Amino acid sequence: MSKNHNTTAAKVTKELFNSHLIDPVSMQKRKEIQQEFHKYNLQGRAAIVKPLITENNAKKPKRWGDDHKTWTYDDRKYVIWSDESSFTLFPTSGQVYVCRMPKEAYIHECLVPTVKHEGRSVMILAAISLYPTAPIITLNGQITAND
Repeated sequence: MSKNHNTTAAKVTKELFNSHLIDPVSMQKRKEIQQEFHKYNLQGRAAIVKPLITENNAKKPKRWGDDHKTWTYDDRKYVIWSDESSFTLFPTSGQVYVCRMPKEAYIHECLVPTVKHEGRSVMILAAISLYPTAPIITLNGQITAND
């Protein structure tokens, strides 16, 4: 089976059969080929969307842990841990379908990487530390790194 998960039964029929046959495969035969795929639980499914993680970004947490493994409790109590998420208010793209088996749901070729982009969105920033909580502050307009 091809490892190209972004293909269709019609494309497979064309590549495997019609390019080598004098008489092209009919639509009825294409349906039969598609039914054969379905017998093996191989069918078009929506690709799962996940954040794009580069190889370098995947190594950063381990590097940070290695660099700080000797920290004491007193060292850690002065750290503010933070994270941010951007929520798009208006989705910009439709669903992508891939041909896969259920167990292939999370392999790289069956995923649709997402990246942050400009547009109408809301940014949420949260932080925690050893010390008491601070008030929630709402900022309006576009905020830059300098702000």
